[in-house]
Amino acid sequence: MTLDQYNEAVKQVLAEQQSIIQLTAQLAMSGAANPTNPQFGQLMARQWSLIQQLAKLNTEMMMGIMTPKG
Repeated sequence: MTLDQYNEAVKQVLAEQQSIIQLTAQLAMSGAANPTNPQFGQLMARQWSLIQQLAKLNTEMMMGIMTPKG
């Protein structure tokens, strides 16, 4: 993975997180941001998936830096 590929993937994840933030804020303003709301649960599950995706990207990037090319 190149640094450019990593940066692009991270930008996509952050954009999706921004969308989740906005939707969660809307739910919060309406009093519906709670575990009994299926939409809230779906948003939190998607957020967890994105956190895992970032961890994977970080690991792949670090392995690429630490592994000598040759």
